[in-house]
Amino acid sequence: MSRLTRRALLARIGVAAAGLASLPAADALALGEAPVGAARLAIPGLKDPRPGALKAVLMEVGENSSVDPLLEVPHVAPESQDLFAWPFVALIGDAGFDPLSEDAVANLRLYLREGGFLFIDDATGVRDSAFDASVRRDLARILPGSELTRIGREHAIYRSFFLMRGAVGRIAVRPYLEGLWVGDITPVLYSSNDLSGAWLKGADGRYALEVIPGGEAQRKEARKLGINLVLFGLTSNYKRDAVHVRELLKRMRRQGGYEQ
Repeated sequence: MSRLTRRALLARIGVAAAGLASLPAADALALGEAPVGAARLAIPGLKDPRPGALKAVLMEVGENSSVDPLLEVPHVAPESQDLFAWPFVALIGDAGFDPLSEDAVANLRLYLREGGFLFIDDATGVRDSAFDASVRRDLARILPGSELTRIGREHAIYRSFFLMRGAVGRIAVRPYLEGLWVGDITPVLYSSNDLSGAWLKGADGRYALEVIPGGEAQRKEARKLGINLVLFGLTSNYKRDAVHVRELLKRMRRQGGYEQ
């Protein structure tokens, strides 16, 4: 599979943004010719503790914006060239894992430097978990010299779609996100709060897990943050180039099913 370069991804997102900003609502999904979506990063020995959560948040994006995402979420190995077909990749885990191979580290480094976005979610509900330790160990190898730091409230993730004041999930281990910086962009965002657990639904369509301590109000904030994450992952690195993104976001807010 050919490598997804920054230019190619810009064309995929920026052109779509221009079309969505100018077309009437009924025609906005012309983007469907080049649908966008997310993949799960598959780490050897690490099971997916929240199967279906990414699909649920992609459905939220489709229902509350003009973006038409693919709902199938494939598993992609970190050393695979298939990684470069996806602008948004998520790593969700609740256990420690062995160090990534050198091939996987090199591939992820290239992916992140070429414009890819990685969202990591600790589903353990425990501060300083074994999963957390594994993540920090390998991120230090993938982007050496770039340390995970707390994301301030002025960061674009809190306003890429909904205006938000912080970050919670199914729980509130840390009421903020952390990120890795490469220059002035943030290709990695990390949640310690089991954000995906708040999105997860059972076979009956009901939410599968209780949200603590804020209940359904907290879940709503977690759902909104999920939409922000997807749209941030699709547009964040290109705001200076895709001149219509601001108008796109205004249009999606008008069409969205949530109050700001």
